[in-house]
Amino acid sequence: MWRFFLLIPLWFSCGCDENISTEPTLPSNITLEQREGLYYKPGQDTPFSGTIQRKHKNGKQSFEAVYANGLKLFQRSWYNNGAPNDEYRFHEGHIVVRRDWDDTGKLQTWRKLELLTQEQFVRAAQYATNKPPNLQKAYLWFHIAGANGHLASRQLLRKPTQEISQEEFAQIKLKAEKLLGIDPGKNGNLSGSDTSIKK
Repeated sequence: MWRFFLLIPLWFSCGCDENISTEPTLPSNITLEQREGLYYKPGQDTPFSGTIQRKHKNGKQSFEAVYANGLKLFQRSWYNNGAPNDEYRFHEGHIVVRRDWDDTGKLQTWRKLELLTQEQFVRAAQYATNKPPNLQKAYLWFHIAGANGHLASRQLLRKPTQEISQEEFAQIKLKAEKLLGIDPGKNGNLSGSDTSIKK
């Protein structure tokens, strides 16, 4: 498990705005090698870009992961009854959000969410206090932490600094919602998720 957290920073150095094919890379049951934090097809020197999918014995999808330039951008899995199991979204090597469901499709609360939101808040504060500060990245991570339930982030977002315009603030919020998989037109509904999921 600890190895997973060591890889997280490397998964996000690639932006999620790139056009990545969601068609499975053939064969879809390939395994990837990890070298110096990047994923490669065995015997290849070019970092892997594409989608890996796997199926349960009953033919239903069991796993999907999307990579760009050797970095994982997105990963999700399903139970053998077709209900979603888990979903991870990444940005700049960091987990943006993790969602878990029970086998009936009911969204569950992740036990380590508080730790994740604190980590996101600290990252945002570091961007804000850098010399020079990177307010766009700081407010992006404040939005992400706040959407994940971090109260101090939500309070900071109520009164943003005057060094950032309202237009920039709105654009950053939209980017955060996209990274979180939230459809802003549907009042915080998850986009790209099964609509039959019970909340």
